[in-house]
Amino acid sequence: MNGIKFYIVDVFATNKYEGNQLAVFLDVNNQLSDQQMQQIAREINFAETTFINEIKADFRFVVRIFTPEHEVPFAGHPSLGTSYIIAKFILSETPDNLTLELSHSDIAISILEPDNLDESILFMRQSQPEFRRTFTKDEVSKELEISVNDIDDSLPIQEISTGLPYIIIPLKSLTAINRIKLNYESFREFLLARNSYKTNSLTGHSTSLFFFTKETYEIGNTYNTRMLLIENNKLAEDAATGSANGCFLAYLLRHEHSEIKATSEQGFQIDRKSYLYLDGKVENGNYEINVGGRTKLISEGIWYI
Repeated sequence: MNGIKFYIVDVFATNKYEGNQLAVFLDVNNQLSDQQMQQIAREINFAETTFINEIKADFRFVVRIFTPEHEVPFAGHPSLGTSYIIAKFILSETPDNLTLELSHSDIAISILEPDNLDESILFMRQSQPEFRRTFTKDEVSKELEISVNDIDDSLPIQEISTGLPYIIIPLKSLTAINRIKLNYESFREFLLARNSYKTNSLTGHSTSLFFFTKETYEIGNTYNTRMLLIENNKLAEDAATGSANGCFLAYLLRHEHSEIKATSEQGFQIDRKSYLYLDGKVENGNYEINVGGRTKLISEGIWYI
């Protein structure tokens, strides 16, 4: 019976069983078809599952990313978690840097402490952000059924993408972000009306929502954040979203400060504490978007095919 090696990790986690879960499959012999990769991702049923398809020279690796529903061109915690597995199990020595070749773009990974990988923060450099349309607080409040008084109107509501699109929505307080309770049908209609649902968007992917507030659960963190999306025809919340936090960092660089170092706490509302480290700057219209976190190894095994 043929089998391939796989690993399970928690990404953006300080301890095991925190952060965002990820399954990583080592398929450098390309034993799996597209259909099989999708079936495995559906069977695992994490937010994403990755497949390492090729090991190249100069610490470059071809990686594909699947949700239970479809393949995606880029995602944050899969990039970091896969890089951790590459550094720990594929390479004989841990490098300072490596590169993932994803379908959207190449993602540069920096390992801050290669001699202490299990405790090291890994950073990914994301693509240049696309600043898309803005929204009024009245339309967001009315159509998504969010109290207009909870929205912080000192900052814009804006859609941004570094590979996947998110609508960034500022809220006034921790109380406000905790009471967010979206309605699936209203959320879906909001996206459909703007050609942002998977059935009518140009990319075939739905736009997600990213909420933030400057009030936090823990002292030392800068923002509390939540990411909500429609996946598999249901409303879901992500424990830790590297791609969304990259868009959020771009948003802060555009609307707050030209250089930022911050910590985003996410997943607290769903009992999956996550810590994402944001480090970026903008100079002459060029954005440097770095999002980092730690990865914890949970298990490894053989997947029979």
